[in-house]
Amino acid sequence: MKIKIQTVSKMLIAGLLCFCVACSNSDQADLKLIPVKSGKKWGYINKKGEYVINPQFQNAGFFRDGLAKVISSDGKTGYIKKDGKYAIPAKFKSGTHFAEGLAFVVSDGSYPVCIDKSGETKFSLKQAKYVCSFSEGLAMIVIADDKFGFVDKSGKTVINPQFEGASSFSEGLAAVKQKGKCGFIDKTGKIVINPQFDKVGDFKNGKAVFHNGKQYGYIDSKGGYVINPQFDRAGDFSEGMAVVKLGKEYGYITETGKIEINPQFDYAGEFQSGLAVIEQGDLYGYINKQGKIEINLQFDNASAFFGDIAFVENADKWGVIDKKGKYLVNPQFDAIKYVFETTSYVQSDYYDASAFINKFFEKAGDNKTFDGFTAESTLQNIIDNPLYDNINANDKYTAYTYEDQKITDEISVTKTQFHFVNAIYKNVTTYNEFFGYRYETGTTKQYKFSENVSTIEYQFDLSGDANDKGGAVANALKIEIEKRYNAKMETANGQYIAYQDGNLSFAVTYSDYACSLYVGFNRDNLQSLINSDTEEYGD
Repeated sequence: MKIKIQTVSKMLIAGLLCFCVACSNSDQADLKLIPVKSGKKWGYINKKGEYVINPQFQNAGFFRDGLAKVISSDGKTGYIKKDGKYAIPAKFKSGTHFAEGLAFVVSDGSYPVCIDKSGETKFSLKQAKYVCSFSEGLAMIVIADDKFGFVDKSGKTVINPQFEGASSFSEGLAAVKQKGKCGFIDKTGKIVINPQFDKVGDFKNGKAVFHNGKQYGYIDSKGGYVINPQFDRAGDFSEGMAVVKLGKEYGYITETGKIEINPQFDYAGEFQSGLAVIEQGDLYGYINKQGKIEINLQFDNASAFFGDIAFVENADKWGVIDKKGKYLVNPQFDAIKYVFETTSYVQSDYYDASAFINKFFEKAGDNKTFDGFTAESTLQNIIDNPLYDNINANDKYTAYTYEDQKITDEISVTKTQFHFVNAIYKNVTTYNEFFGYRYETGTTKQYKFSENVSTIEYQFDLSGDANDKGGAVANALKIEIEKRYNAKMETANGQYIAYQDGNLSFAVTYSDYACSLYVGFNRDNLQSLINSDTEEYGD
């Protein structure tokens, strides 16, 4: 699932249906304070180019609803007031900008939470993988099976997740995708324009752009064609005109579909404040609604006008111009935030490992056995066990099985290793590595088939939604072991946890993308094994 990020000038002029839509109304942004980047830090200037908030943030956005989302020097998301002081401390992993008085934030290891401008939690969305900012009173969510729906400002699901894709509401309608085709629903979830298009944009000024698989055209709010498909690209209507592309060149049409400004530009943007940015031969300038150049082609990059200002780049530095093309702020900044550039969605950092836990422990056994093995089990017992028919005991050096056993869609056992109480050493002529121990040339381990099992190690590979959630899975294992064996596990070295109930001992280790569970029949041997892993591999 991809999120499209638009550059200042090269934004696509046809809105493709994706799972959320960025804030597209520049009026929502307060233009009195402009986020700019100097070196590696972001701060805020006024229209004279004077710093009002000194550069200090990793990133910063425009003020909306009186607050601006910033990322602090340590990478955390928070919200500041216009004096630069935090209204909501920078403590979140991610967050949206404020819209309609609310924002969504995600803490480390947690799910999306809706907050107000005081930072107070209004509701949580534990079931949501993604959630978008509020638009027209509703926020779009994506749940675990990648179905799209909507919640209201109380967190109540008002349109059940059922669609393959969706956009936020605009002019009372939201684009949705079913069976690979796009249509529109109203705020009750009723389909008002049947899914029939390959791609659609949002409704703007009563019209929405669509793609029929070959060309772009426009429909009205009832789904009727108002401009037949005939363009190679097409954008939203703004100030009575829309950008279209015919062949390799861009021009403009009126709301009747009449070509008002002939296609002639290498690139063209929406009209804002009576002017539109255009590109010719790698230089940018601005035209008026008659198609005449109002501000000469002279910039290396340029944004649309927002009110009476636009942002332009020359010689890798950005400045601010007025509608006559005069510099209000000379090019001096490494970047200026694009007004339309907002974070309108957040992704959950929570992973529910319950399905994995339940399936794995179904065969775990009681508090005396694990997977059918006890402290009296031998290497020969393992080899004879039908669950481990691909055991590798070649040369009596190793005892493990590659199972690649799928436990859930995201977690599988990629390897099970058996460790033993005693070992006989013999000379070898090659470098070997076994069971977390390394032995240089001259010594290695050799096991007898009568050797007793000391520890079983299950290596879990994490993928899909569990990818990079090793800590969450390890914590879920810890909680489940504590519950099943009625004891609290210990913590050592930050991520190794062990417990002994008299029969079994447990330890859990993890990285971002993998997790290992150790089950031991002797606590001392298990602890020795974990300690050797720590010393050898620096985990």
